[in-house]
Amino acid sequence: MADNGELSGYKCPNCAAPLVFNGELQKMVCEYCDSQFDMSEFSKDAVHRDENLKWETSANTSKIEGEGMKEYVCSSCGAGLITGEGTGATECPYCGNPVNIKETFEGMNVPDGLIPFALKKDAAKDALIKFYGDKKLLPDDFKDQNHLDNIMGLYVPFWLFSCTADGAGYFNATKERRIQKPGNDQREIKEFRVMRKGRMDFVNVPADGSKEMDDAYMDSIEPYDYSKITDYNPAYLSGYVANKYDEDQEAVKSRVTERLRTTVANELEKTVTGYDTVSKAGCEVDMLNPVIKNCLMPVWMLSTKYNDQVYSFAMNGQTGKVTGNLPIDPGKKTKAFVIPAIITFVIAVIICLIAQAEFTGYVVALIIAAAVGWIKMSSEVSKMSAHKGTQASNYLVKNSFKLESKQDKLVNTRYEEIKEN
Repeated sequence: MADNGELSGYKCPNCAAPLVFNGELQKMVCEYCDSQFDMSEFSKDAVHRDENLKWETSANTSKIEGEGMKEYVCSSCGAGLITGEGTGATECPYCGNPVNIKETFEGMNVPDGLIPFALKKDAAKDALIKFYGDKKLLPDDFKDQNHLDNIMGLYVPFWLFSCTADGAGYFNATKERRIQKPGNDQREIKEFRVMRKGRMDFVNVPADGSKEMDDAYMDSIEPYDYSKITDYNPAYLSGYVANKYDEDQEAVKSRVTERLRTTVANELEKTVTGYDTVSKAGCEVDMLNPVIKNCLMPVWMLSTKYNDQVYSFAMNGQTGKVTGNLPIDPGKKTKAFVIPAIITFVIAVIICLIAQAEFTGYVVALIIAAAVGWIKMSSEVSKMSAHKGTQASNYLVKNSFKLESKQDKLVNTRYEEIKEN
């Protein structure tokens, strides 16, 4: 590889054609003579991880060599190329040679690891079609009139946070009982302020480190199988695109902390037992002994056009999980509310008639029907878009939770009259 703005490519030793990484075979393959090569043959390019390195303030201090430049020369055909600073691998538009741009990573820390692509481009196309399948609010002509404008295999930079979470959860709880009195029964309600403190371990909570990438998309295609992480080797990038880290660990730490807070609160709430009602009032979390690593994750990015509007989708390049924002048919959205609401209302009216309920009973039936319709419609609408991650339960170490202290304090007792119909 040359040192002055040159693109590096991997060539087949048998026919000199470009080699690309095949995710299904987990090998470098030549698409011209069908030769296959184990990744071990490219091990000299791998950068090995230091398993004992603590990442409290920074990632791997080993740097990828090369000066950052925007002009490059293809090592296969000699063409001069201009590419964005954030692109780490691309394809020469003149000879089609898959190339890695070493200079684009100027000053960037070597990733601790990389999860190779396991699914090919055709699998991404098939997964997208399947993704459309259960979307009841999708316009009928979307599948027929849309077409894939672009599909790209992209290695997205991620920060992985491991730590012990020290949490304190605060809850409001009540205990209720009925007090029988002649002609005037009452409900006694005791109100408590509850506190629980505990610790639990989390491993590899992810947050993407690319400003260009929609966080909701990346959160929606989790989780990845971390057992497949391998040492960083630029050969894996052959035939794909890679982005540079442009958000450091401090920039994404707040996102991770919020996810930890939600899961810690949920785990602490499970220990608040013996009450009739429990609600969260707040939760404080400290990250102890943090270990932060950086890793490249495989993502297929797809875009399609419908009614002159572009819709983008992301697929986990390892598991095939797909997410994206889809158009909504207004008529179908209305039906998603009206139909379940009518069915619920009819059933409720029949019950009211049998019970000979008063007018207020029918009003309640109408309110319940509207609520059911809204819930059903909201559920379908939720399927049409990507959502940011709100918890970290997938990364909670099993049996690591330890309850350290608890407090249950009675703060008020009140009484309500029970009116019999």
